[in-house]
Amino acid sequence: NKLLKRTFIDIPSYTSSTFKRTITKGPNAGRQQTISLGPDNKFVVRVFNEGLAGKWQRGGRFYRGWWQQIDKEDRSKIYINDKPTLEVDFKAFHPNLLSNELSVRLADDPYDLGGLLLPDVITTTEQQRKYVKLLILMGINADSDKKAFQAFRNDDRNDKIAISLTNKQLGALLDAFIEKHPQFDGILNTGQALRLMSIDSQIANLVIDHFTQKDIPVLCIHDSFIIQYDKEPELRRILDQATHQVTNYTINHDIKNERNTHTGKVTGNIKGYEESVDVEYHTPVRIDPTSQYIDRKTKFTKWLSLSRQ
Repeated sequence: NKLLKRTFIDIPSYTSSTFKRTITKGPNAGRQQTISLGPDNKFVVRVFNEGLAGKWQRGGRFYRGWWQQIDKEDRSKIYINDKPTLEVDFKAFHPNLLSNELSVRLADDPYDLGGLLLPDVITTTEQQRKYVKLLILMGINADSDKKAFQAFRNDDRNDKIAISLTNKQLGALLDAFIEKHPQFDGILNTGQALRLMSIDSQIANLVIDHFTQKDIPVLCIHDSFIIQYDKEPELRRILDQATHQVTNYTINHDIKNERNTHTGKVTGNIKGYEESVDVEYHTPVRIDPTSQYIDRKTKFTKWLSLSRQ
């Protein structure tokens, strides 16, 4: 938190340090929320469910930073100390944690069931994948099929198709997922979430500790991390090390941001590169800063200088 306090974290395209967003999912859907990007909204805490009674083995995730309160589209616009960032997230994190515990490595996209199972209702494989993913995540949280199905329908009240799906239809999607991944039979809908959150929070704690000791700010969003773009290779290496330290295996991760793609020729004395080889590489998408962002940065720099004095 001391490191976050002296770190300038902002979005260059924003004209104000506060903005309003409409909550789209969950029990508060439709409500307006005012979010501050200022220093008053950077302090994070770990939340353990049941605390001492739960022996600190349930939950433990980091909460409260404003970067957790904004839409994912806006997270890609975050700058740290006036540098573009990249967000790296684990693929199907909790399903992978569960499956690895059962000694089965999941495919790259466990939510892809192939052909359409409910073509009269769900008309594209992309939409079906989205629903299967949501259903499995609800199944990891819930302690019964019925509660998982109801939580699925309550997730987005504006999604008329999702709301219309019956328990029988959702059960068909769930059965198809388990048929493809039989290791989950009897595991889903048994209240696994808080235990898995404890595992992912331990991984996050190791990642944050590593970078904090190096005076490099990293922002945690449970199963993803935001860092200055030039630190991304180190972040991915530490994600693998931390995951292996906690679980004895690794889980794939990828970059969520859009990036500029370039191709350049590389040559050298390494085998395969004696002749020029076309190599693809990426650079971050940069944002033209507003005058208000420049003012906020100037004020923060002055405050930081005075506080150090």
